[in-house]
Amino acid sequence: MDVLKRNNVKVFGNGKKALMFAHGFGCNKVMWRYITPAFEQDYKIVLFDYVGCGKSEMASYNESKYASLQGYASDIIEICTELQLKDVVFIGHSVSSMIGVLASIQRPELFNSLVFVCPSSCYINKEDYVGGFEKKGFGGVAGRNGK
Repeated sequence: MDVLKRNNVKVFGNGKKALMFAHGFGCNKVMWRYITPAFEQDYKIVLFDYVGCGKSEMASYNESKYASLQGYASDIIEICTELQLKDVVFIGHSVSSMIGVLASIQRPELFNSLVFVCPSSCYINKEDYVGGFEKKGFGGVAGRNGK
């Protein structure tokens, strides 16, 4: 499947340097609608939906791929590769912050910098830490039912 269609990718703006905005858990690319107008004159804006979110191709959801954040990081890399992006400023909200870290470790040449909005290094509740989700039933960013 075409990665741009699978992830409902939208590219716009007048600049050469790319800003890639990545939404958080339970969101979609629409969350950036009030932010991106401030940048579109000077930057290329890349928006997308993670598989299982927004208007992505829901049939592409694969539980084994997306059982870890690495599956989503590989999608980020595929989008950058398909669009021939280099030196991207990756702006990640919530769990996307850690997805961006994973993608940048795997392919550092694709990224210029990482910007985190409300990041956390752990989203699973533990004995002495409340991360937000119970391990039982947690199936990645989109969840098992694709919502």
